[in-house]
Amino acid sequence: MIRHKLRKGIVRSSVFLASQHWQYSGNGFQRLNQLPEHIVEDVGDGSGVPEVIVELDQYSAQMNGEDDVCMENLKTLLGNLMNFEPRRSQDDATADEEQNKYAAQFLQHGGVEVLIRILMFNTLFPQSSKKAKGYCESEVVLRIKSLVLEILTKFHVTSIGEHVTALLMVDDEVLNYVFTLLAHQKTFINACQLIEDMLQSRKEVLDLHRIKNIRPLIQSLTDQQLANFCRILAVAISDLDIYENKSSLFAQNKQKRTKGFVNVRDINQELLLGIPELLPRLVNLAVSRDYTPRYRGMVSELDCWMEWIENQMAEEMYDSPSMDDLEDFIGGISEPTTAGGPMNQQQGLKITEELVQRVEVVYVLGLFLLGKHRKKVQRKLAELKLAPGLSELFDQFIWKCQVSRSSSRHRLRGHNAACECSPEVALKIQFLRLVHSFCDHSDYKHLLLSKNELNEVIRINTKAGSLALSNLSSVNKQLMCKGSKGLLTKIVEVMKKEPTTSTFRFWLARAVESYLRGNTSYCDQVFLMRRGLLQHVASNIVEHELRHKEILQSSFDLLGELIKFNVEAFRTFEEILHTQPQFDKFIEKVNKNLVDSNMFIRSLVLSLEHLMNEEVAFMDYAKKENKLLMYIGDFHRQLDYLYNLIKTINVQNLTQENVSCLNTTLVFLMFANRKNALPRYLQALRDEKEDMMEVSGSANLLGNFRELLIFWQDHYLHKDKDCSALEKSSRISFDYWKSTVSTLVTPDKNDKCGILHYVQEPMKCERPN
Repeated sequence: MIRHKLRKGIVRSSVFLASQHWQYSGNGFQRLNQLPEHIVEDVGDGSGVPEVIVELDQYSAQMNGEDDVCMENLKTLLGNLMNFEPRRSQDDATADEEQNKYAAQFLQHGGVEVLIRILMFNTLFPQSSKKAKGYCESEVVLRIKSLVLEILTKFHVTSIGEHVTALLMVDDEVLNYVFTLLAHQKTFINACQLIEDMLQSRKEVLDLHRIKNIRPLIQSLTDQQLANFCRILAVAISDLDIYENKSSLFAQNKQKRTKGFVNVRDINQELLLGIPELLPRLVNLAVSRDYTPRYRGMVSELDCWMEWIENQMAEEMYDSPSMDDLEDFIGGISEPTTAGGPMNQQQGLKITEELVQRVEVVYVLGLFLLGKHRKKVQRKLAELKLAPGLSELFDQFIWKCQVSRSSSRHRLRGHNAACECSPEVALKIQFLRLVHSFCDHSDYKHLLLSKNELNEVIRINTKAGSLALSNLSSVNKQLMCKGSKGLLTKIVEVMKKEPTTSTFRFWLARAVESYLRGNTSYCDQVFLMRRGLLQHVASNIVEHELRHKEILQSSFDLLGELIKFNVEAFRTFEEILHTQPQFDKFIEKVNKNLVDSNMFIRSLVLSLEHLMNEEVAFMDYAKKENKLLMYIGDFHRQLDYLYNLIKTINVQNLTQENVSCLNTTLVFLMFANRKNALPRYLQALRDEKEDMMEVSGSANLLGNFRELLIFWQDHYLHKDKDCSALEKSSRISFDYWKSTVSTLVTPDKNDKCGILHYVQEPMKCERPN
């Protein structure tokens, strides 16, 4: 037998000699490949895991890429972490248990460290500063490393996932190196998946400045690699990942005030926006026309996909390669179809990956519109002709309303006829989110119109009076949607036809509502009313039982924007609720779903006060003719709404979804303040409502309200907070918002306009640190 000499004189053939040597020198066995072969076999207990680790370890320090043994061992390892047979529910637990057991053995015997050494092979050599792609590595070595990346990601979803991630995250060296693998065709998909797993395991958001040569790396990526890279950007610039608590505004405010808190999201966005060609490339990728399978005569997305799958399976029946795909290998797409089988590109994985990449690109564009650079990004995206590009992409979508039940050939097993499952659902939702963010308080929202639609809006605007817009003539027609219908009209037409239970109704309504948001625009309201939107939304609320909370909320929000300050809209709405039973049913829905309808209630109050200050005809209409405005103008009803809104929320349960309730209470009281009626409202809240409740975490109703207002000051008066939205949507200056809150929370117990005057025992409420 040839004796394998180990470093520092350890002899592999004899455990006794190695033990003796350890006693004299202190150097003993440290890795499996230093043990004799028969010991390695005994350690494995027949599983074969130690033998695989030993053979892989031999290549971790002397890889030359010429021996196929390393590749075969990696394929064996990968095969033990994959499922090649259709899984049934009763078999799931057994299969997972076997994979977890295999993974645990691999970790126990140091296999993960071996994989990391193979991955990091040659990183000790100097890196060329002139090459953004980093280390010079052969195609064969990159194939091996791609398999290592995929195996590590497979481990991530097993029981040892946290241990593997901890080993990878010991320092930034591994993370920095895996970033360089994003620029190689054979490794970019698997490298991206591993980085995403690593970043999601971190408590804090990664500052992209810590990645060496990040700018030249991004610039060197191909379009496909850049689209894939968006999965990482989605984690790096997400607005939620910077906070430990993802929902509580109180906890988020407290974290923002802590010493050393840095908004890494904004730092990363600034770095990325400093790469001039990044946004243009992302826009091109997002609106690219090559989309997904489409066949003439197929009216359902699912039918198109099933047809594509059937065609692909027919091709693969007669095309079964027996060798690994060497030249065209792409990790994550080149996969075996059987255990130990050849690794070749799978067309199903390829088209799925392309669709997922487009979803990520659209999602990242939306994230860029949520940061402090929103206005800058809106302008840039407008200049890049995002609006006409999205309009053309919208034409490629197939909506449920365009498919009759009888014409659809396929339905997924276990799904009913109302199900909208298809691989394209995520793309549609992210598309509508992008439209929502692009329009939100945007100077470029009219780019969603066609040129002839803009002319219509301009004509309406001449009759808008005090609600007229002044900037319509400056809209750049070269950046607008093409054809007779713009994107806004297309969205409205789909929304009117989609079933009431449609998954997409929430985002369709959100997209249109964001177009109306901001400075209330009479001409845009009338433009949409002419297309039957007000009739549709109001009838949908009255005539249907909207079980999904999100759909009901978005419907109320859109309805509020459609009627705000607009007497014509109120007259149209009055015609829809022309009978008393219809009116009563609508009010009942408003009152039963107060959090969801509070923006609509706010719109009623704002409209009432606005019309009361207009010409006499409008004033008489608001006071004597319109049932809704007369209803909301009643003092005791306003008191009921104040009571119910205040009791619904407290400082601890405030979120981005229900903080609007607090602002709605303030709208009531700001108008009361203008009329010198604050003491009347506060006295009535104490005398008529105080004894009816005990708010969680607070002694009484008014005490709870004062705590909420102190939080409001802390939340809205922070230097980083943009409060222009409150001012624009209410037509009330933000200074008046601030002064009213200051009046209400005054510490002077003798001030009858302050809450403290009506609280039996002064509450000790400190502003959050």
